Parts: sequence; C-alpha cells; structure tokens
Amino acid sequence: MQVVQIVKKFGPVGGMEDYVFRLSVALFKSGCNISVLCEENHSREMEEIEVIELGVNSKPHWLSHFKFSKKVDQWLARNPQNQRIVHSHERQSAHHITTFHTTPYNLHKPWIKKWLSLRNFFYEKLEERELFGRNINAIVPVSNLLGDLIKKKHPESANSLRSAIHPGVDMRKPDPQAMKAIPLDGGTIGFIGKEWKRKGLPKVFSIWRELKKKRPNLKLKIAGVKAESISHLLEESDVGVDILGVIKDKESFYQSIDLLVHPAKLEAFGMVITEALVMNISVLCSKECGASEVQFPPHGIALPHKYKNSFWIKAAEHLLCANSNNLYERKWKDVALEYEKVYKKLLN
Repeated sequence: MQVVQIVKKFGPVGGMEDYVFRLSVALFKSGCNISVLCEENHSREMEEIEVIELGVNSKPHWLSHFKFSKKVDQWLARNPQNQRIVHSHERQSAHHITTFHTTPYNLHKPWIKKWLSLRNFFYEKLEERELFGRNINAIVPVSNLLGDLIKKKHPESANSLRSAIHPGVDMRKPDPQAMKAIPLDGGTIGFIGKEWKRKGLPKVFSIWRELKKKRPNLKLKIAGVKAESISHLLEESDVGVDILGVIKDKESFYQSIDLLVHPAKLEAFGMVITEALVMNISVLCSKECGASEVQFPPHGIALPHKYKNSFWIKAAEHLLCANSNNLYERKWKDVALEYEKVYKKLLN
C-alpha cells in the first residue's frame, strides 16, 4: 500500500509532528510504502522512509500554509499514482484523509468576529479546505470529543467523520512492583504543560494548597513552564514547589510524581494523560480533555472543568490514597493497524 503523509515538520519533535512520525514508522514496519511530504526533515532515524523536503515558507503562518499546500499539490501532480492514499495532518486540499489534531478555529467566538480580520478569514478558509477538499473521504479526529466539536461547528462534515484514532504512547512501562507506597503525610502532585493557563495550573495550585492542610509534606512539581512566567501564582507560604522548566526526559518526570492533575479548559486530546497512565501514574483531569475518554482504570478520574474545587480536592485525595496498578497501554503498531483499515476502505 502506497501512503503519502503530509506534515510541515517531520520528526520526533513533540505534539502533532510526533504523532505523524510515530505513525509513519509504525506503518512502514507493518509493510506500507511510506512517503512524507514536509517543509523540513527533523529525523534521520528511518532512512528507509522517503522524505521529500519542499522548503520552509515564510510567515505569517496562514500564508505559509497556502504556500506549502501549493508545493504539495505540484509534487502530487508531477508524481501521479492511482493506488495511493494521501494522508494529511495539515491545512491541505488534495488529500483523501485528514487527521484533525486541534480544536476547530475560533470555535466559541461570535460569528461576526471570525470575519473581522484578514487573518481570521484565511484561517477559516484553510480549515474548510482541510475538511471539505476535493478528494476528501475521511476525517479522523484524535478524540471523539474533538469529532463532536468538528461536527458542532461544521454539521456538513458528519458523513466524512470517522471514529477517533487515539495516539500511541512510546514509553517504557515501569515494573509495578517497583512502585512505592505514597506516604500519608506527603506524596507529589505533578503538572506539565506550556500553555499553563488553559491547562489549568491555577486550579492545580488551589488543589495542592488545600491538600497540604492534611498532607503537610505534599510536593508540587511543575514541568514545561518557565519559572518567571508563573512567579505571580506563588504565595509566600508555598513550600514544596519545584518548577522544572522545559524538560527533555518526561519518563523521569512521571517517575518522580504520584498524581498528575490536568484540569484543562479544553484539550483536543492531552498526551500527558495517557503518558502518565502508561507510566503507572494516577491521573485527575477534566472531561474536556479528549484523552479522558480512554478507558480509565480505577485510579483515573475525569471531572467537568466547571466543578467546584471541593470535588477536585476530594478526587485528588482519593487517588493519592489508592494503590496505582495501571493496565493502560497503547502501541503505535495498534494505531497503524486502525489507519490501515481506513485506508483499505478508501481504496475499495
């Protein structure tokens, strides 16, 4: 099977790009003939995969999308092939299938505000092209929550929408017997995320401070955030807060915490949730995170973001008292298998 993946940056650089890279490698290992069209290649790990670099386009971002899309169209026209699936992860127009990774643009903004600037106008057009391109047959969201949001904004997408295909987790699952009991007077809560305000860090601070009244030695570890950007959230009495900044070794971070709290206002998926679950860490997150729809083991709890802090504090205390024995696992080869089934239906 010939499959062309389209992504601006190809390689294990995090976020959506990591999804495309891991999927491409898994598809290649399963026997698919994979080509990648990108602006730039950030990986030399899989030389067997054909990667075509089309060159980086200048900002603004909305214009770079159009320029990249034009280059993709030109390459596809110069290299025609009948039995080929074009799978995009970007704002393209010539694909058969697109994977949607982020919430729809300006989802909750009043209609008139979407058209008050040239930037908004073009981003709306780019989104419509991706969802309703001339060859589009399948829209795959990374979560069913995201699929519902797409359908809410674009009801006409219903016929093309498929069930979500969740990302895999490329982390080594620790030995459950190596896990230590959480002391009744302590433990460690963890938070990770660059967009700390949207991901709910202020709520995490509130939960931690309240729990410290019962657990005086409870610590809070924060990753992915620069200390100076959140210094205003700290109080003089806050003892036990460790702000790590940007980290490269996420496995070590998860191994150093007992509970991940992720009360995001809205998250298309939320990889930190499934990463923590695979690393045998309990998770407390908002139902507005797409990853909350995975089958949570008993030590994973999802609450509506709007719930009062008292509910979140009670849930966090419950998880800190529970013994973690996580069964969640999600291999990229399983993700590739699900996509292959979609590809085959598109070819028939």
